[in-house]
Amino acid sequence: MNKNIENLFKKNFWLKLLSLCIAIIIWAYVIGGKKHDVIYTAGLVIHPLPKGYAISNILPNDIHVKLRGSKIALGKLNKEIAFKIDGSSLLSKKNTIVLSGSYLDLPSGIRVISIHPKIIPVMISRVVIRYVKVLPITTGKLQTGYYLQNINVFPQYVKVKGPKDIVGHLSVITTKSIDLSHYKKGELLMVSLRKPTKLVKILYNKKVNVSLAIVRSK
Repeated sequence: MNKNIENLFKKNFWLKLLSLCIAIIIWAYVIGGKKHDVIYTAGLVIHPLPKGYAISNILPNDIHVKLRGSKIALGKLNKEIAFKIDGSSLLSKKNTIVLSGSYLDLPSGIRVISIHPKIIPVMISRVVIRYVKVLPITTGKLQTGYYLQNINVFPQYVKVKGPKDIVGHLSVITTKSIDLSHYKKGELLMVSLRKPTKLVKILYNKKVNVSLAIVRSK
């Protein structure tokens, strides 16, 4: 009888083990095999560029990518992903880049379903340096009985660097707004400059001296 019980136990053991294996396989399929769609926000990196050139148009900050994969595969995905483009091949002034999954570093098992925007225009221009005149900007009104006789800036010109397509068309670099309502006598101010665009760099002088000649009306 003991032998029969032992045989029954062994028989049930292998049956239970087989059931457990099947359950594990089903669980693994459900968790790891079922595909899920997620939308990621990807960056755009174009590097290196041809020597002496810079990008002269504004590129999209965010590119929306729809990805499909299992939970396991998606769990391996870095939260910060970016399309990485070799810019050394951009030889013409106007270029068009068609984004695809080949520009992304994705774990195996993940597929790109859609990209928006998918077509990216890229303009490059030779980098130049030139001097541009500084224009002081004022807001507000002086207190009653006072007027602005003169306003002077030093230095009058600042050196800027950037794509020729942009720098070549810059007529002035403006200061940040000076609120005249705060003053009723002559003032010498240190005022920051406004960057015309993030593609242009102001060299050396980030601030300028602005002299306000304010006098009382007669």
